[in-house]
Amino acid sequence: MIYKVYLIDADSGISIFEVTFRELKKIQDDILTGFFQVINKTIDVIQESMTKGRRVNEMNRIVESEDSTILIYFHPLSRVLFCSISDADDDTEKIEEIIHNIATRFWKKHQSDLKVFRATTEKSRFQTFSADVENLTIGGRIAEVYPKLLVVKKVLEKVLLMGMIDEIDFQIALLCTGNSSPLKISRSTKKKKKEIHDILKKLDELDIIEF
Repeated sequence: MIYKVYLIDADSGISIFEVTFRELKKIQDDILTGFFQVINKTIDVIQESMTKGRRVNEMNRIVESEDSTILIYFHPLSRVLFCSISDADDDTEKIEEIIHNIATRFWKKHQSDLKVFRATTEKSRFQTFSADVENLTIGGRIAEVYPKLLVVKKVLEKVLLMGMIDEIDFQIALLCTGNSSPLKISRSTKKKKKEIHDILKKLDELDIIEF
């Protein structure tokens, strides 16, 4: 689940807007500390480039830890950082896509309001944007992934005998109950997250699981 979405002015470092999908007290302090450290470093890089007259293009930064994923996207037209803190087992590619959509929507709706903010620090006009974020992220749950087995075990055994999958694929498929995330499967099997992702993708392409 996505915990929070932040919009931060890259010019000043001031938070423009934020939405919380899970209570802040449930987010570990070290996660928030790490988040703001990455934000500050990103702003420093952007401002240094601007000072030197360099053009700053789109920028994505993803910081993954055992418990969370931090995603930061710099939207050059608005000069705003669109950021999220989410569970480590959320689909990072999906979050990246949604954050880009949020940035595009924000720029279309609040381009003039952003000019007012930079002149007066007035942020009240952005509050209506919470509904957009809520809808685009489906209440913060859009990137939750719980692969589910689509065939019975006997059929899966036949697929194994046919050589379409190997024993590891077979065991991973059995763990796809619809209640376990890829990260949980990764931890229970002691296999790397990317290896599990590749196996799940293969099983999905064979219509063995829904992923």
